[in-house]
Amino acid sequence: MSGAAVAVEGLTHTYESRSGSLTVLDGVDLHVDAGAVVAITGASGAGKSTLLCLLGALDRPQQGSVVIDGHDLSRATRDELADFRRVTVGFVFQHFGLLDTLTAAENVGLACTLSGVGARRGRARAEALLDAVGLAGRMDHTPPRLSGGERQRVAIARALANQPRLVLADEPTGNLDADATDRVMDLLWSLPADHGCTVILVTHDRQLAARAEQSFHLTQGRLLLRAATS
Repeated sequence: MSGAAVAVEGLTHTYESRSGSLTVLDGVDLHVDAGAVVAITGASGAGKSTLLCLLGALDRPQQGSVVIDGHDLSRATRDELADFRRVTVGFVFQHFGLLDTLTAAENVGLACTLSGVGARRGRARAEALLDAVGLAGRMDHTPPRLSGGERQRVAIARALANQPRLVLADEPTGNLDADATDRVMDLLWSLPADHGCTVILVTHDRQLAARAEQSFHLTQGRLLLRAATS
C-alpha cells in the first residue's frame, strides 16, 4: 500500500491571547487511507493551517492524538518530530517558498541535500523530479523567470525531494490563474500513483475540493465530512 495512513483522534488546539482563549480545533477526528487525496476547506482563521502544522509535526498536539504511518506524534520527542518531518513529510505552500537566487534545479537539489542525499545524486534526483513535473526545459531558470504555475511545480518537486509518504499542501493554488491551477491540481492528484504519497490539501475552492476522494469542512473547531456530489 502506498503513502502514509493518518489517524487523528480528539485533536484540540487553543491559542492564548490578551483577549482570551481561542479554540481552533475542538475534538477533531480524521482518518485518511494510505494513498488517498483528501481536501479540507474552511473560512480564513478556521484552523486549517493549524491542522496541517500538527499533521506535519511542526507543532505538538495539546490534546488528542496524531498517528501517521505508525508514528504517534503526540508522544514523540523534539528530535523524533524533526526526523519525522525530514523523512516522512513533504510541504507545499501557497507562496512557493523558493530561493530567488537559486535555479529551479538548485532549489530542488538543496532539498535533496538536506534530506541526506549527496550532491551528485541530489542534482540527478532534482533533474528527474523537475522532468516529472513538466519542467525539463526550465531547470536552469531562477524563480523570477518562471510563471506562478511553474514556480508551484518547482515547489512540488522540492516537496518530493525526500521521497515523502505524506504531502501536505496549504492553499497550493491560491496565487495561480485558472490554467495554472488546473495543471497544479492535476499534478497533486497524480502523486499517489506516481510517487506513492498520501496527499492532504487545504483549499478555499470547493470545486477543487470536490475532486478529492474525501472532502472535509472545518468550522467552529469541528471537522465535518462533506457528502459526495455527482
